[in-house]
Amino acid sequence: MRVSLVSTGDEILLGEVLDTNASYAASLLADHGFSIGRHYTVGDNLDELISVFKSALSEADAVICCGGLGPTRDDITAEAAAATSAVDLVVNQDVLEDLKNKFSMLGLKWTDNQERQARIPEGAQVLSNPLGTAPGIIVQMQPAWLFCLPGPPREYKPMLAGPVLAKLIEIRNSRSDSKNTGVRMLRLFGKGEGLVENALGDMAASIPGLSVGFRAAFPEIQIKLRAQGATSQDVETILDQAELAAREKLGDLIFASGDTSLPAALLDLLQAKNMTLAVAESCTGGLVGKLLTDVPGSSATFLLSMVTYINEMKAKLLGVTAETLEHDGAVSAACSKEMAEGVRRLSGADISLAITGIAGPDGGTDDKPVGTVHFAISDKTGTETKLRSFGFRNREYVRRLSAYTALALVRRRLLEPPAGAE
Repeated sequence: MRVSLVSTGDEILLGEVLDTNASYAASLLADHGFSIGRHYTVGDNLDELISVFKSALSEADAVICCGGLGPTRDDITAEAAAATSAVDLVVNQDVLEDLKNKFSMLGLKWTDNQERQARIPEGAQVLSNPLGTAPGIIVQMQPAWLFCLPGPPREYKPMLAGPVLAKLIEIRNSRSDSKNTGVRMLRLFGKGEGLVENALGDMAASIPGLSVGFRAAFPEIQIKLRAQGATSQDVETILDQAELAAREKLGDLIFASGDTSLPAALLDLLQAKNMTLAVAESCTGGLVGKLLTDVPGSSATFLLSMVTYINEMKAKLLGVTAETLEHDGAVSAACSKEMAEGVRRLSGADISLAITGIAGPDGGTDDKPVGTVHFAISDKTGTETKLRSFGFRNREYVRRLSAYTALALVRRRLLEPPAGAE
């Protein structure tokens, strides 16, 4: 089933506002097996919007329009939808009453132009908008369907992912040519997009009904497995077969399937092993701690992140020796080892992590160029250190890549403990 997208508004057309709704819609719909036809962007011009609607509806099974449903004169989407379907634009009394109630509850002054949000193409279905004022609109134009949704992302995205997606699936299932489709996303860290594709080979050729896509979402790589089959069970079988093949070829580089982030995957693993984690950070400036605490419930396993940015604090708080700082320097394996052992001793955590490096743009030397980062992982079996040289693109690149590398190193330590560990 082919779906096209329309984004309307001068602010979108002129680049004053970034159109995040379109990328969200395309990704969501593709993940549910819909074919994305075209994406149109049109300003606040009634004739042009009507022309776009007619063109889009002539070549797609459904069209989703974003924006232009507000109370001002430049909000012309409902008028364009009515003109396209050759019906009158009428005030829906139920919508009008609901609008007035919302304004009253919020303590907002009612103005006459708010009534524009209650003007609906005659015979159209109204979609309630619990997070805003302007309702959505569904107009059936045989054989195609037009969906008009409000533009603010906090309103658009829940309406699209909820009632609109459900309606699209209902329409697709009612068609005689409908096929069962499914999508599964594998998430990995540690290899680039090209290397991942090369490692997997041509999986689609060996598994009928499968297509494979790749997306670099720095610093991770996402593998989109899309399957099509005669039944929903056939689809799941194809996806299971493809995921098993991918895991056999990529191993523990794949940290999750679905929406689970690397920090969340690590926290789940810690919880499963009934272990706690503490972190000592320098060049990442608390980023590891932020990534972990972005996950709800992280306090069950994550104890603390200590940012010891200057040498004095590394010595005073973590016990890094003056000899190490003088002889090896703060950016060294010896320093990272003492930082990891210090924060584990201080916190009582089962496992600890330390990061120290040069994020740039300054501070590098011939021996330790910008992008040099030392890591240490410490637990009751001992402490191991790792060195990574990331080069330099920008400061954020080094810091973020360092944070993810640190999380991946802890995860690997938990999955592959040293010989003799319990």
